[in-house]
Amino acid sequence: MKKTALCFGTIAVFLILPFRMNAQQEDVPEPVFLNFSIQPPYVPTYHGRDPFKPLNWVTSRPQISIAELKYFGIMDAGSGPMALFGWRTDSSQEYTLKNRKLYNDAGLPVDGVVGDITASQVILTQGDQKITYPRN
Repeated sequence: MKKTALCFGTIAVFLILPFRMNAQQEDVPEPVFLNFSIQPPYVPTYHGRDPFKPLNWVTSRPQISIAELKYFGIMDAGSGPMALFGWRTDSSQEYTLKNRKLYNDAGLPVDGVVGDITASQVILTQGDQKITYPRN
């Protein structure tokens, strides 16, 4: 009985113990994470239309005619006088004339419209069309 237990013990030491030694985890640095750099994803540059926006997408508001503007008055800001206008068909949209340019409520200049504020009147010009308002 002692011989068989000793025999099984010896077999266990020589057969099972080496497998347990190889099963231990070793900390080995992985080459993938050694030179890992954090960079933003690749953003391609392209010329022309943005392919991810639909064809009927409009970037700007529709152009207005100065005949559609309603004159409210003059406001004197620190940088000089400003004339205030509103759009007749949509009163929520406001326009400001300052430094000879007409700006919409988002602060973007309206293309093709030039204006002037004199001592007696406010003048808006768009192409051949010219409208004067009395300065109140």
